[in-house]
Amino acid sequence: MTQTPNTGYVSAKVLRMNVGFILAETSGFSRETEFNVPSLLKVSDDLMLGHFYATLRLSKTRDGLLIQGNVQTSVFDECSRCTDEVSIPIEFEIEELFATNENLDTQYRVDETGILDLAPIVREEAMLNKPMTTPTNEAGRCIFCNRTMRDVMRDNGLLDDIDPRFEALKALRDQMQEDDEN
Repeated sequence: MTQTPNTGYVSAKVLRMNVGFILAETSGFSRETEFNVPSLLKVSDDLMLGHFYATLRLSKTRDGLLIQGNVQTSVFDECSRCTDEVSIPIEFEIEELFATNENLDTQYRVDETGILDLAPIVREEAMLNKPMTTPTNEAGRCIFCNRTMRDVMRDNGLLDDIDPRFEALKALRDQMQEDDEN
């Protein structure tokens, strides 16, 4: 593994593979490979993964290499409640054709030297599978900071601050709640 000096993360170069030996085989040939990167992995300028575990099957087709497999990783994001940085575990499947046939209109290709770069597809899938908000438990509490949105609103004074124009409505609501309790 290539660890970049003084940064504490592994470079995305570990996601580049020489697949020339597979391209020399006949269609139908396949090989399984595993990735085990237990430390930080910088996939791109806008994506740092907490770890990266993947089992991939590389299958030779007449148009290129079909990559299929499962990826387990974690993405860093801001907690939607406490705004601290958290590591959110995600898992996703990859199934993509990396073309060698120049006539094929595809986004992913094996370059002319037989190098396949998984970083673009890993980035795409990780960004698509990253949750929009931090995960919560059954009670609606964040699994990282154990706070609800109501806690956050109360802590920031957003529950008690009411526009004076709505005081009459608030009084009516409170009166209706009292009537319901009696």
